[in-house]
Amino acid sequence: MRNFLTEKRRVHPACFLILAAPVLIFVLSDWLVPNLGVPMLDVSADELLIDGKGYLEAAGRNRYLGALLFFTVLVIIAVAMFLGELMRPLTVWTRVLAFAALVAVQLPVLSAVVGHQEEAIWSWRAYHQVGTDVMDEVLSRGTVRRCQELTWNDGVADYRTLPEKTLLLGRKCTDNPAMALFRLLLDFASLLSGIGVAALVLGMILSLSCPPSGTPLEERAFDHGRNQRAARRFLYLAGLMLSSGMFMAMAWMHWPLPFVDSKAHPGYADTIKATLFYSGVFYTLLIVTGFGPVMYLAARRSDKLAMESMMVEESRPEAASDSDVPTVTRLDKWKARHGLQISMTEAIQALVATSSPLLTAFAGSFAPV
Repeated sequence: MRNFLTEKRRVHPACFLILAAPVLIFVLSDWLVPNLGVPMLDVSADELLIDGKGYLEAAGRNRYLGALLFFTVLVIIAVAMFLGELMRPLTVWTRVLAFAALVAVQLPVLSAVVGHQEEAIWSWRAYHQVGTDVMDEVLSRGTVRRCQELTWNDGVADYRTLPEKTLLLGRKCTDNPAMALFRLLLDFASLLSGIGVAALVLGMILSLSCPPSGTPLEERAFDHGRNQRAARRFLYLAGLMLSSGMFMAMAWMHWPLPFVDSKAHPGYADTIKATLFYSGVFYTLLIVTGFGPVMYLAARRSDKLAMESMMVEESRPEAASDSDVPTVTRLDKWKARHGLQISMTEAIQALVATSSPLLTAFAGSFAPV
């Protein structure tokens, strides 16, 4: 007996090319900022910062660690959702292509991270946009307990920093362990971003799967409706995940603010807001280029199924009345009856999810993290 729910679905190989668009945005941004932007803000720590209590550095670090933890959990959820879609009844070739695409997308990200590790001190990093040595100076005022050794002098505890001690993943603590930790966490966040975005876009692409040829129209409509629901879940999670990426960017960009001289504070804050705006545009474009084509193809498939239904009805002998003339209204009614019509509420939700990184950037302009 035929079981429609367990039949192998297939995604057309060309659909996986959609993933190339977010990769191109990533590569373009990686070239744009260092070459046409202001990769190194022409201000030094001596010009910008004032002497302050070292404990103020903890405020920025705790915000960043919290944002990174939230982002990490969302990436894990995204990967779990992608694997869940991959475990659906799919052809072997579709699964191979999806996994190969996931691995291939990590290559440019991994290449950038390896380059940073090989030239950890000299390579350009995003934090140079807030000043050539500003982050180094701010983080030098903090400590990392993992890089310290506890000694007792006349009954008084004394923590001494050990530059040659291993921090994480074979990296040394150096004379500025907080900065060494920050560089490692930035690379970790970059790897997470590559994995998370790829998993979400590929999950959306898998929602374009089709049942075998010869499947009845009603069953194909049901399958497509289920796929559209799955695609919306991926879109909503993408908005949340990339908005949390914006929170991370806000956290490290606001890290130096407690130490900034009051006279320089307004202008420096404006510079940070502009940098955040660019980050919001970048993250929003990742969603638009990754999810836009999938939503468009899904809408076209819904129209195609509805048109096929009307053609079937018109081919029947009893379908000769004027009421059976093809109309857009009939098209929309059929899609609504089969759960393929996007409601106004769903459209607004999709719009908010797509633009959420940019909205987060605007919110950060008025209310710092």
